[in-house]
Amino acid sequence: MNSINFADNDIVKFDRINAIIASSVFAVSFVVYYLTMAPTFSFWDCGEFVACSYILGIPHPPGSPLYILVGRIFTIFPLAADIAARINLLSVLTSAFTATFAYLTIVRLIRFWFDNPTDRYNRIITYVGGFTGALFVAFSSTNWANSVEAEVYAPAMALMLAIYWLTLKYFDRQGTISGSRAMLLALFLAVLGIGIHLTLFAIVPALGLYFILRKKATDRHWMLVSVFFLLELYFIFRLSSQPDEVPFYLTVLIVLIIFLFHLLQFKKASRTAAVSLGLFLVALYPFYFVLLDNLMKRFGDKGLSPSVKSLGDIQIGWIGLVGLVIWGVYLLIRHYGRKGKSGTEPKQEYIIAIYSLAPIVLIGLGEFFNAFDPYSAFKVLTVILLAILFGFMRRYINWPIAAALGGISMIMLGFWRFVYGLGFGTVAVILMGFYLKEKSWKTALAIILLAVIGYSVHGYIPIRSALNPTIDESNPSESFSAMVGYLERKQYGAESMSSRMFKRRGEWENQFGDYRRMGFWRFFKEQYGFNGSLFFITFILGLFGIWEMIRRKPALGLPFLIMVLICTVGIVLYMNFADGTRQHPLTGHDYLEVRNRDYFYTAGFIFFGMAIGLGIAGLMVLLRDSFKNSSPTIRRSVFGLSSLLVLMPLAPLSTNYFINDRSRNYMPYDYAHNLLKPCEKDAIFITNGDNDTFPVWCLQEVYGIRKDVKTVNLSLANAPWYIKQLREHHGVPIGWSDAEVDRLRPYQTKEGKVYRLQDQVIDEIITQNKNRRPIHISVTTPSGNRIFMGKPLDSNLVLEGMVYRYTPDKGFNQIDYEKSLRMYEEEYQYRGIADSTVYKDEATRRIVNNYSQGILWLADTLRRAGDFVGAFERIKKGLKVLPESHDLYGYGAQLLADQGRFDTLEMFVEQAKTDRKAELYMQWGYSAKYRNNMDEAVRVFEKVFNRYPDYQEGFRTLAAIYYRQKKIVKLKEILSIWLTNHPGDNEVKQALADIQKFETQIDTSGGGN
Repeated sequence: MNSINFADNDIVKFDRINAIIASSVFAVSFVVYYLTMAPTFSFWDCGEFVACSYILGIPHPPGSPLYILVGRIFTIFPLAADIAARINLLSVLTSAFTATFAYLTIVRLIRFWFDNPTDRYNRIITYVGGFTGALFVAFSSTNWANSVEAEVYAPAMALMLAIYWLTLKYFDRQGTISGSRAMLLALFLAVLGIGIHLTLFAIVPALGLYFILRKKATDRHWMLVSVFFLLELYFIFRLSSQPDEVPFYLTVLIVLIIFLFHLLQFKKASRTAAVSLGLFLVALYPFYFVLLDNLMKRFGDKGLSPSVKSLGDIQIGWIGLVGLVIWGVYLLIRHYGRKGKSGTEPKQEYIIAIYSLAPIVLIGLGEFFNAFDPYSAFKVLTVILLAILFGFMRRYINWPIAAALGGISMIMLGFWRFVYGLGFGTVAVILMGFYLKEKSWKTALAIILLAVIGYSVHGYIPIRSALNPTIDESNPSESFSAMVGYLERKQYGAESMSSRMFKRRGEWENQFGDYRRMGFWRFFKEQYGFNGSLFFITFILGLFGIWEMIRRKPALGLPFLIMVLICTVGIVLYMNFADGTRQHPLTGHDYLEVRNRDYFYTAGFIFFGMAIGLGIAGLMVLLRDSFKNSSPTIRRSVFGLSSLLVLMPLAPLSTNYFINDRSRNYMPYDYAHNLLKPCEKDAIFITNGDNDTFPVWCLQEVYGIRKDVKTVNLSLANAPWYIKQLREHHGVPIGWSDAEVDRLRPYQTKEGKVYRLQDQVIDEIITQNKNRRPIHISVTTPSGNRIFMGKPLDSNLVLEGMVYRYTPDKGFNQIDYEKSLRMYEEEYQYRGIADSTVYKDEATRRIVNNYSQGILWLADTLRRAGDFVGAFERIKKGLKVLPESHDLYGYGAQLLADQGRFDTLEMFVEQAKTDRKAELYMQWGYSAKYRNNMDEAVRVFEKVFNRYPDYQEGFRTLAAIYYRQKKIVKLKEILSIWLTNHPGDNEVKQALADIQKFETQIDTSGGGN
């Protein structure tokens, strides 16, 4: 396909239709986002960002200063009555621009496919691909969720795609003044955008290739730099794995996938390629058994039998790997033996030889460097690979631009590396300009200067911090080192993210797979509205789009592939999320992630959404070309039908609308209101984490509600800077001097428990307070954090609604019944909790379920007083607020069972809205069994088994009762039913066989009935 340069093409003329479609993409996405926008702040960081934007505070590291400043501007304009809603509009607006830039970028990419991009049919294909891809981006689940609340990801993604679009503009006009301006603006925005979130800078290494490689670079050079990035990702994966964690066939599989991608671009594959492909397939022999075992477990109850699985241990795979080595060496010898001959066959032969030898080389390098510190080994490998790459491409590299880009890219490794990078980059650029007479040295200096200007937005942080705003996390103005530590996120640990990623905090199958809260595939498969097996429609379309882009224009397709991999695979490797399987027994580090981490993959989901648009355009081209020899009527009909693919984005729009509709979600606001309501005047309020702190901050700072209450966050109380702030600026009674605070350290008690700084802070506050001010503790604070002088504090706590009040008087299960009742029935707000049309994610359900604890205490107080009827009424009233609370249903069921009111209990359980109804039936059955009412118990357990035949506890309980009652016929019946549904349950299979054997022995001996 011919190369198109739009700088010299008529396509640069204003395209009205393109502008109309781009405007419609903006309008549609903006309207949908606006309709689903949260009316106030949301949980997690949103409350903090809203509060900091309003007061110009300092949020958690690294501060997002640009976001805070722009957010402050949005709070000033009367765009909405609610201040938080005004900042939410920032996300709505910028995400609409994200969709628009996605459209414009896809259109630019597709236009390179055609010799005549102005042809009517080519234009339709271009517009359909751009429109569908943009809307898949707009309505992908994670991006949509970020677009309707006050979070940094929406503006970050808008800047990221604007940078991509500007880079393509540079590619069109490389060597012109307008092209250089586009490059400078793109790189300025990249560094400036770090003031929102570092994520957007992840694409700079890939996009920087456009600026570094000269115009005369060929497809071969683009392939070489792409291989460099692929090798970098592979070595991170390999070196961060534990010994023997990566089987050899996984490396073979990775190389094979890349080989197939390359092979499909050959116009004609040779026999040489077929032999190599066959050897690859033989080398993958063990993988087939692993794959089949997992598929059988996925779609059935059991995997391969041990005997069949053992066949995978036969060393056939190694034979295939050795065969690849021999074949690769043979091809190299043959290639160099006939060097000088022209044609595609020798060139293809050389490529196949490299791929054939690649697995053993990668395995060997991995084994060798595993003996060293993985991070150091990776840096050495990177230097070696860069040296080889630069050696091959030295004539095609714009060295001043490369030096400048290398310098500013050091920002990803830390502040001081960024400073050193700027310094060395500047010196290198000047030397190249004066001694090597490189013409681009002035442009390179401009890049460095603009990077400094862009990064200067971070100067806001120490300046504002020095004025002691109410929210001043990490106190970065304390010293220059404190400022650097803040920018490098040292609050979360001294180890850098780069070195930490080589110490895996989870299993590979969990980090990449379908694992709760952090598994990449878990989020990826639910992004685009085609869920379940239908997901593979969008998955294949996306892969096809990437392949088509590479096939038609490697200089555009390969960097696109690199960005997809960096923002998906690269993020999995870099973030290194914990799955809880490697939690440290003493420190508790590497516990399961506390929330869904899908937002870190937002950029990857956006790029793959764009790839789906490319795939749709590619499919339309494929269908058109397949019928090019048909009659005009058939051609037009096929093209018209393929154009209906433009309707595909209706799937993510309809599927993802409900789960991202925050338009009536007031629960975070009400939750903060309900936490503050029972606090007495001038109280000290101890909270536990993000969701009982950030909403409270927002309510106090933005809405001016209960500013007399001073919040003490236990998570932050492990940091000396926060302890000092509590004492100096919040009036919390702490008697330690600065020197004493700095000397605080966690220590281990005689019982072996770690006594943290937060525990010592509670001791100090209670001791220094001397009962002068009320002290309240949020009910969300776990019992392990409610301690005083090393002992549980619960006997000194009185429940008052959603908070505990500290009292020096000890007691058991103390509750201020009248105050709590007034809170729950008169003072508290519960907007949306009982409304099933308001979506609640896992975190929200978990948070609002805290209301049930107070309701249970109220009910239990009446029960202990002998008022069972009143207790049940409390539960019924509570269920009007929390109609899906399993805790309330469980307690209510127990109350009725304790009274023997089984008729009422049956109706109560039948009408329960919980998705754990089987557990309620079991509770009912256990209560009947406890009261020796075995007929009632058996009736209930039989009901459980009939309704929930896969519920193991119900089955085993009923089977045990049948066995004890010697009801062998019924026991055999349920065992047989269970085995029909669970053929892999060997324990039950053996039990049934024993019964049948016993019956046979009785029959042959003439005994039995």
